[in-house]
Amino acid sequence: MSTRLPRTIVLGLFCFLATLPSAILATTPTAVVNDDALTQRFLSELSRLVDSQHAHTNSTLNAEQAAVQLVAAEGKTVHLDRSPTLCSLANKQSLYDAVTPAIVVIGSIYKCDKCNDWHLGTMASGWILSSTGLVVTNHHVLNEAASHHFGVMTALGNVYPVISIQAANKAGDAAVLRIDTRDDQLPSICLGDHPECGDAVTVISHPAGRFYSLSKGVVSRFHCGTLKTEYHSTASPIWLSVTADYTLGSSGGPVFNTDGQVIGMVSRTYSTQSSKHNRRYDTLGNQMVFKDCVSLNTLLALIDQTY
Repeated sequence: MSTRLPRTIVLGLFCFLATLPSAILATTPTAVVNDDALTQRFLSELSRLVDSQHAHTNSTLNAEQAAVQLVAAEGKTVHLDRSPTLCSLANKQSLYDAVTPAIVVIGSIYKCDKCNDWHLGTMASGWILSSTGLVVTNHHVLNEAASHHFGVMTALGNVYPVISIQAANKAGDAAVLRIDTRDDQLPSICLGDHPECGDAVTVISHPAGRFYSLSKGVVSRFHCGTLKTEYHSTASPIWLSVTADYTLGSSGGPVFNTDGQVIGMVSRTYSTQSSKHNRRYDTLGNQMVFKDCVSLNTLLALIDQTY
């Protein structure tokens, strides 16, 4: 693993919990999420943005353009403001309340060949890296059919078009997008120190369309493999495994330490199963699910840390 880095590396505005529309989050001691309202708002607002694009408006990125830009952005980094106001937990404020405004839904819409209506594509997770419109998610989230248009929605229900891909790491399953913020100042999340095995973690994501779901666990291990090519072999990116639950739709969700700082990002799962040839265990099904996340090493490699 890389050398331990200073804790104050990044990013954005103080993460505050604003007054939210009752259709999205009710103003109760525990936020109540309306999944149907959020889904419908994303579809209707992104559809409106795509349909109303004009010459003076940034074009909404589609999947065909994304495929080209992902290749061009491979190995590139993004530059962040040197002296942002770092995100932190206020007195008596829960981690959930502090960071939720900076966690976003990333999804797509498309038109089929049978009608003129916009349809909802896949929906995943992401988080705001910079108040100026940099958003982080998984590389694989952008792999859609060419006709899909991408957008981002905040917990407030504000929908913004994705307009470009700024940096990417295919092997590490990470990408940094730029959205058109329309001059809105967005809350953002700061990065933490490298975690250790056994450290407590929290994941907030959108598993199976259950928006802003929180799960807890610990760091299970760090691991890497070997990338083999025709001419040589190199070490693959370092991966972070956690025990916190997540599933489809959680891709791109931030993994937090106890201070509300990002120390990883949801990527994939791997289920172990009993051998089909072992009759003693043919009815046991999945034995264990490993939950692999993009490591802080990979995330930091996307950021230009020279000033």
